[in-house]
Amino acid sequence: MPTPTESGPEFPIDDVSPENQIPWSSGDAVGRYTLLAKIATGGMAEIWLAKQAGPRGFEKVVVIKRIVDSLSADPEFVEMFLDEARIAAQLNHPNIVQIYDLGEHAGAYYIAMEYLPGENLSAIARGAMKAGMALPIPFAVRIIAAAAEGLGHAHSRHGVKGEHLNVVHRDVSPQNIIITYDGLVKLVDFGIAKAANRGSQTLGGQIKGKVAYMAPEQATGQTIDRRADLFSLAIVLYELVTKTRLFHREDQFQALSAVTSAEPVQPAHVRNPEVPPELSLILSTALQKNPDDRYQDASAFQNALDGWLKAQPNSPTANDVGAFMHKLFAQRINARAKLIETASMGELTPSAARDAVRNDTDHSMPGRTGNRTAMRSQPPQARAALVLIPSALALVLAGILLARMMFKRDEVPRADETAQQQQVQPKPLADVPQLGTLVVETDPPGADVTVDGSGVGKSPVTLAEQRLGKHEISASLAGRKTMATTLSLQEAGGKAKVLLPLPLEVAEVKPAPVGSPPPKKAQPAVAMGKLSLSTQPWTHVSLNGKALGDTPLIDQALPAGRHLLKLVNDEKGISTSVEVEVKAGQTTKKMLKL
Repeated sequence: MPTPTESGPEFPIDDVSPENQIPWSSGDAVGRYTLLAKIATGGMAEIWLAKQAGPRGFEKVVVIKRIVDSLSADPEFVEMFLDEARIAAQLNHPNIVQIYDLGEHAGAYYIAMEYLPGENLSAIARGAMKAGMALPIPFAVRIIAAAAEGLGHAHSRHGVKGEHLNVVHRDVSPQNIIITYDGLVKLVDFGIAKAANRGSQTLGGQIKGKVAYMAPEQATGQTIDRRADLFSLAIVLYELVTKTRLFHREDQFQALSAVTSAEPVQPAHVRNPEVPPELSLILSTALQKNPDDRYQDASAFQNALDGWLKAQPNSPTANDVGAFMHKLFAQRINARAKLIETASMGELTPSAARDAVRNDTDHSMPGRTGNRTAMRSQPPQARAALVLIPSALALVLAGILLARMMFKRDEVPRADETAQQQQVQPKPLADVPQLGTLVVETDPPGADVTVDGSGVGKSPVTLAEQRLGKHEISASLAGRKTMATTLSLQEAGGKAKVLLPLPLEVAEVKPAPVGSPPPKKAQPAVAMGKLSLSTQPWTHVSLNGKALGDTPLIDQALPAGRHLLKLVNDEKGISTSVEVEVKAGQTTKKMLKL
């Protein structure tokens, strides 16, 4: 196997052609792996179930992806296949499928990757609809927040030399988000991902990806960045919570026209009243047609979703998602368990493997109108070509859109047409309340807080559904100076925080009478206690600007009394305060899940 370079594995491709390939069969040894059964064949690759054996009965089930014979002589597809391994091998995150190996066997390249016992989001949505078990909205948000965390890792990843890899997935869709039966979220298929060091580069004006999940700049063949992935991920969440398709149309031209249209996306709560308006605002921000108006990175999108989840009375965990999966796919889980047992005994047949592992990847989300059928009738080469749309199509669309804009100015609809349009037009995005959250903390806590002249309670206080713009904040506490500031809410669905220090009021000191003895200086003993603090995830802890260390803190000595601790974890977007009371001569123990 060739030696990988610092920028990723490099492989010659001239000698890999169909005439040099030898068909694979169950039981064949491929590198370190033994093939068990072929479980799927797609437009670009075959998918095999395999196992890796080791000493003292060690076994690991893996998936082997092998480029199909018909495309092995096409250098672009071979490079695209190798790019998937080059890129994904440099990503190491719980929400991204793990790549174990890249090799060549019997004239064909293959990728060995993590075996994921689970289903893709399309299969989950369809299975839930069929079983009458709608995926709860908070569950959908939890899944997409985890996928956003995986995207954030890919987008920010640096190479071994410290260079930014500039990875953009470009094919974020329900089929490429896998949920394991334990509730873990995995992004898969970086086969057409854009990266600074990839071997195959997209020709100018070509479009790669699924049209119904493209950002407008991707659909028109423009240069894209990580914000395109966030638009695609937001489409997936929009479809999950509204239970409708967003940009799916009868043919590719109609779909591209819908994506690139200047019309704003209909707010999710207008399409489905069950969607909370706060979540609808987050989606409206993520689905802005202009990339500059969206969340600018995956962390910002994830933080907005996590913030919404924290405000829910019963925010689901990965375990809750796993319980939902077990309820929905009980038969499939049992079938997969038997599959592994049968494979270990060498009695697995290809048909049994396909039945147990099939992932319904040929179907889109519920609500499709049929254009997938037309694609399915095409041969693999033509099917792959449908996602490589030349720039001429983008130019045609641009001309259509320009013509629409020019003629629209001169159109004067009849009275009956106007009435009809008023009945069917969705509520414009501008009519959706633009709200955010204010968080006011004081040091010490317990102060009376006013916002824009109205009392809102004692600090710390969190105020949801606040208008965007500037807010006048004031806090007062007996024996302390009243402090005021201006806090600005900039982003719909966002959060603005302020910590107001309230200094002690200094009493006027009168001079002592002449000849009076100097006052005695009292030296009261300071009572001390200890604090043990654990947080999930870990945080930096500080008190009055002084760092105490990272959690877990064990037996941290502190003066007895109430203290306002600052907890920060920049990687997870956590910045909050918590009040603790330390008792004299005792150890106070706190465990917090943030």
